[in-house]
Amino acid sequence: MFDSTQHWRALRRNWRMQSIVTLCLPIALAWLLKDQPGAWEDGAIWLFVLGLATLFLSLWRFRRYKAALIEVDRLGEAPEAGEAWVELHREQMLGLLNAKLPAWVGMLHYVCTAEVVPLTLLVLASMGVMLLYRPPTAWVK
Repeated sequence: MFDSTQHWRALRRNWRMQSIVTLCLPIALAWLLKDQPGAWEDGAIWLFVLGLATLFLSLWRFRRYKAALIEVDRLGEAPEAGEAWVELHREQMLGLLNAKLPAWVGMLHYVCTAEVVPLTLLVLASMGVMLLYRPPTAWVK
């Protein structure tokens, strides 16, 4: 019999680690560069809009993650579910990487403008999208 508990724990662990990194890196960057002037202040609006636009890339990937999640649920604990689990892990990681894009653009925005508010908004947007890729707690044992 196939045991899915380890897979659910791995999905949860990956989500938590990616969330911690997404929160800690911008805080560390703002702390390290707190007294530095912005490198390209004219690009403030364009970088913020680019950061918001990257949200749609992650939402596009969410369809594939949801389909992989449904496939894993459909197969249950059958022996042939291994391939579906590999696909689910892959889709979650790709989705989480795409969900972090607004935070990364926010860090670039901070280096260019030294403004904290857009960085905070883009990190919060990333965290909101990352919630979509959290494993459903009803299925985690």
